Amino acid sequence: MAGNRELFINGYLDSITKQFIQDTDPHKNRNLAFETFAQAVILDKPFEEVHDLIQSPGPNDGGFDGIHFEDLGDYYIMHVFQCKNTENLSQNEIDKFRSNYTDIFENGNRIGRGNISDIQKWIDEYRQITLSKFIIEPRLYFVFNGEKNKAGTKNAELYNNFHRPDDGFYIYDVEDLYQKISTLAKQKRDIIKFTFTPEASNVSLRDNQALYSFVISNIKAANFRIRALDICELIENEIKINGNMDFLFEENIRSFLGYRAKANQRMRETLENNQEAIYFPFMNNGITLICDELTIPTGPQAGKYVVPVTNPQIVNGLQTSVVLHKMFRSKRENLDNVFVNVRVYETRDKLLLNKITDATNTQTPINYRDKVSTKIFTEHLQVVFKNAGIGLIVKRGDSFSPATQKNFNDHVNIDTVIKFWYASFYEQPEKAKDSISSILQEIYDATSSGRHQLQCLFDGSKDSPIYPQMLFAYHIYKYVQSKKSAMRETYDFVGVADEMLCYGIYREIIIPISDFSLKTDLDPAYTKVIELISIVLIEQRKLFTEKGVAFSYNGFFKKPICRDRYNEKVGLIETEGLIDNLLKLEIH
Repeated sequence: MAGNRELFINGYLDSITKQFIQDTDPHKNRNLAFETFAQAVILDKPFEEVHDLIQSPGPNDGGFDGIHFEDLGDYYIMHVFQCKNTENLSQNEIDKFRSNYTDIFENGNRIGRGNISDIQKWIDEYRQITLSKFIIEPRLYFVFNGEKNKAGTKNAELYNNFHRPDDGFYIYDVEDLYQKISTLAKQKRDIIKFTFTPEASNVSLRDNQALYSFVISNIKAANFRIRALDICELIENEIKINGNMDFLFEENIRSFLGYRAKANQRMRETLENNQEAIYFPFMNNGITLICDELTIPTGPQAGKYVVPVTNPQIVNGLQTSVVLHKMFRSKRENLDNVFVNVRVYETRDKLLLNKITDATNTQTPINYRDKVSTKIFTEHLQVVFKNAGIGLIVKRGDSFSPATQKNFNDHVNIDTVIKFWYASFYEQPEKAKDSISSILQEIYDATSSGRHQLQCLFDGSKDSPIYPQMLFAYHIYKYVQSKKSAMRETYDFVGVADEMLCYGIYREIIIPISDFSLKTDLDPAYTKVIELISIVLIEQRKLFTEKGVAFSYNGFFKKPICRDRYNEKVGLIETEGLIDNLLKLEIH
């Protein structure tokens, strides 16, 4: 097994070292390839995106090998990486990594940390998000290319002492990476069959009232109360058959938030208190599932109802389910007298599924990336990118699917494509910079509402002009990425100006012509745009300084003023009839 694992992972590292020459020293280049690989696996992102946007260029990186802010609407997850292409864990390295994060980000203390210019853009973004009063949940990953249980080392001891996922600190070894790839590459769920046993009412002995069921338009529904242990057994069954619980929560719109989330803290505290745990059904909203098949019994069997389901998925209640399962694994006896309310719907209708998911997840804004991936326009877009030799990553796990790895040398996430289309063709670079979550929500709304102004572009029609536009936006984005390394010393803002550069290049190319070719030479436009952005930034920094106001590139590029000042400098005005123009725009 270990031999296959080594062969498998070394194949990825060989490919990355050839695709990205990150250092002229082969040994250092291999280490950097491991950084790219580890971050891509953990974040489930293409290697290209990790290399271009997440991985720290070094060497002045403060000990951080990569940082990514994941926008989830009303809060952010900050993924922070240190990756070591070595076989053994080191406590000094772990301590330094944790200490550097606490000092530089949480405490804002840069004294004695050396040159950290390569992570300045992330320091600015952390500060900007904090000033905007959003919560940042940090997740620190220490990744090494060895085994945590290797004999003759302190790996196991250090892993047991420091690996604390509930506190936001993770240690990944080579086996964890291998298993995660295997999970991501698995495209199909093995069939799951499970039988719920609803609890009878303890109000009336004559009528046990265990089940409340009904049918609407052939959609069956059942509501009941079950033991919390039943949910844990469902999760255990999923893990046994499919290797993990991911498929069980595939349609859920969030991931587990850990115990940094106050609701999860309170839930755990309730379960640890026998006097309060019995009231769990009163204090919890319950769990909503959908399934392929639901059998509703006509009567009890031996005094109990049984409710068989096939391929259940939890669409609301992930936090509850995982907290219960963690308690099940640590203190099973705490769940002996705990019950939870459950709703189950039988449906394979994607539209209805989306509506159920939206309606039952009202406590926080929705992460729309996976929901956008189910829309018809993404199927046509995938074909367009495929014909261009680019693997468009639409769903989770696609980055590491055998077909994607085999057929394409270039890969990109759909949210990245949407983001840079929004920055360029839709002429909103500041919003594209500020919130990918709100953009994905807007695109999702456009696919679902005939009243949305973008519906004519995202209605799923195979003749929509959106597909070549997004392909061209991707070409602009890739060109901007290709210039970044060479321009970093001359233009210190280039690391955070992607959206503005794409906007400027697009506007430079599109005016005054009404159509253009994918083979358009972007170099003259780039040269002009980056110099004009530099002039705007110099003027704005001076203005801010005179007024005694702090100035940051990251914050400036997130405000409409960045586009307004650039347009003034170039002599551009906002495009009138933008949607009509996009509908007429021809790309060949």
